[in-house]
Amino acid sequence: MPARFVATENAFEKGVDSITPAAAIKLIDGWEEALKDAEITGAKGIVADLERLKKALHADTPDGEKIKTLVGKLGEATTKIAGHADDKTKDKVAALGKTLSSL
Repeated sequence: MPARFVATENAFEKGVDSITPAAAIKLIDGWEEALKDAEITGAKGIVADLERLKKALHADTPDGEKIKTLVGKLGEATTKIAGHADDKTKDKVAALGKTLSSL
C-alpha cells in the first residue's frame, strides 16, 4: 500500500485543482483495490464512497459540491480507520484523512 500513498501524496502536493478526473479515477481504483478485502470497520463504507466519487467524476458535468462533500466524508472516515492500520501505515492513513478533510 505504500506506493498508493506516494501517488496520492504527489497528486495532492501538485494541488487538488491540477488533478484531472482521469488521474483521480486512477487513484480511486487503486484505493478501492487496496481496501476491498480489508477487514477494518469502516473500510467497506470508504469503498462505497470511493465508488460514488468515481461516478461523480465520470459525470458529463461534475457537481463540485457533491464531489467536495464526498471527499470530506472520505476524509473523516479515513481518519477514523487510521488507528486500525498497521504500524507502518498508521501515520500515513491519518495524514491522508486530514488532507482529504481539509480540501
